[in-house]
This record gives sequence, C-alpha cells and structure tokens, in this order.
Amino acid sequence: VTAWDLGMSDSTAIWVAEIISGEVRVMDFYEASGESLDHYIKWLDEKGYRDYTHIMPHDVNVRELQTGKSRYQFLTEAGLDIEVAPKSSVEDGIQAVRRILPNCWFNKDKTRAGVECLQNYRRVFNEKTSSFQNRPLHDWSSHAADAMRYLAVGLQEINTRQTAPQSIADNSYTII
Repeated sequence: VTAWDLGMSDSTAIWVAEIISGEVRVMDFYEASGESLDHYIKWLDEKGYRDYTHIMPHDVNVRELQTGKSRYQFLTEAGLDIEVAPKSSVEDGIQAVRRILPNCWFNKDKTRAGVECLQNYRRVFNEKTSSFQNRPLHDWSSHAADAMRYLAVGLQEINTRQTAPQSIADNSYTII
C-alpha cells in the first residue's frame, strides 16, 4: 500500500508499506511540493509502486474548479487503485498511528526523511498558559505525519472490512 497526504502549496507526502504477517514494513517515503498529480504517478511508475493500493485522505474527492474532476477521478482514470481513508479526527488518527507503530519496521535509508518528520511532529505549546494545546503544530513535519495517520486509519479500515463477517445475502455462504 501507499498512503498520501495531498498538497499543492503544501507538500504531498507518500509512505510506501507492505503488510507481512501483521508487520507494517515501511519501505519508502517521498515528499515534494508544488507538483501535479502526474509527477507523483511518474514517481510510482519509476519505483514500481503503481499497482499498489493507494490510501488517500477524504479530500481526494474534492473537485477541481478548472477541470470539474476530483483528484479521485483523475487518479483512478490513470489506473490507480484508490482506497479513501475514512474521515476521522486528528486525535483518532494519532491514536491509530500509536497502535501500529510497535509493528512497524522502517527501511533506514529510504525512509530517513519521513522518520525525521515523525520524530519532530509535536503539539502547539501555549506560552501564556504554559500548556500544550490539543492540536498538532503545522510545520515541515506535518505532511509526513498526516500521511502516516492516513496509513494507520486506512489499514484499520481495510483490516476491518476484510475480517468482517459476510452477510448471508451475498451468497458466499452455503446453508447445510
């Protein structure tokens, strides 16, 4: 799978992972700013990641004014298999990341920049009250952290769907 945080004036960040025996093996990380979706599709092609499932934030469904198409439409028409992560609060997403981190392995060379972002992701400190606010600080580390949230929430959704019992109405059960 890949997991994206989409941006245009902000950065777009992409994590690449494989799930093997319950472990999340984070193989690659990429971040760029001011690039079109074609740029990221080219990167996927160059790296051999095009055929992965691509977990996107819910705003992938926003339509562009110029074309009238959503990013989702553009990416699926380009042949990508898109999974839209369910909309959740930042706090719930952070908790989802905390749940998967003990089972994550990071390629130390290809994910170094992304891991540095995760290590520097932090909450806003209020000097007047000498306390941390509930929201994270939006800075250079945010995009990688947001993409990791989408990875965690998206994997949780995929796993829930795959392990949910099938209904009898879908004819996947035989009644004996």
